[in-house]
Amino acid sequence: MGLSVVVGHLANVIANDPEEAEIALVNFERLDNALVAEGYDRLNEPLECEFWEADMIGYSGLHALREVAAISWKGQNIPHETLLDGSQRQCANALSREFFEHLSGRGNFTFIGRAFRQIFKVKEKPNQPPFVHLSVHSDCDGYYVPVAFETPIVPKRFTKGSEHLWPLGSVMRLEAEVNQLARYLEIPTGVEHDDEKLHAIIDTPDRTQIGALWLAQPIAAHACLVLREACRRSLRTGAAIHFC
Repeated sequence: MGLSVVVGHLANVIANDPEEAEIALVNFERLDNALVAEGYDRLNEPLECEFWEADMIGYSGLHALREVAAISWKGQNIPHETLLDGSQRQCANALSREFFEHLSGRGNFTFIGRAFRQIFKVKEKPNQPPFVHLSVHSDCDGYYVPVAFETPIVPKRFTKGSEHLWPLGSVMRLEAEVNQLARYLEIPTGVEHDDEKLHAIIDTPDRTQIGALWLAQPIAAHACLVLREACRRSLRTGAAIHFC
């Protein structure tokens, strides 16, 4: 089993799986409540729309792309010689920690810095790092919704059994992030996730690839292209992106 990226999940299960539709309707109600609590309108997730689905390269593709994002955040060069296959997560883990420190208001301050914050009641928190909509989302579940918000949404309180829904991501922000990563990976215009050349390289692990960076990092490039297409379809249909 692996990670599938779906657009039109609710419409699909309403048409084909009534039991799953009941669960999905409850989840979308929870998403609506979280959005309203943050001052946004309800989703109006379409009950009928085009259904689209694509598979990642297992879970490895998503983690490889997250490592590309975090390497860029660290100001390092994306490697040509070392294939990012999803097992390298040091930079990605650091980016996630930075985000949750930003969310909670806790930073890596010195003792003197913490003392000054207490004396002057300074509430400054670490800046939100980039690529957080990609990097802090669940790697096997949850949603991105076509609503523009800067910080992934984590409700202050949520019911037991809904943990898999959070953080909630924004399709608009995810699209901006994957478009930026597509430029970093030097993916040419017109290349899609089902590109035969890309899959041929993915299927040939014992290769030495030089030249275009997207061919040197085909697993991350494939994930980037799947997510980019999902964003396009979500914005066209108004339906959320679902990881399943």
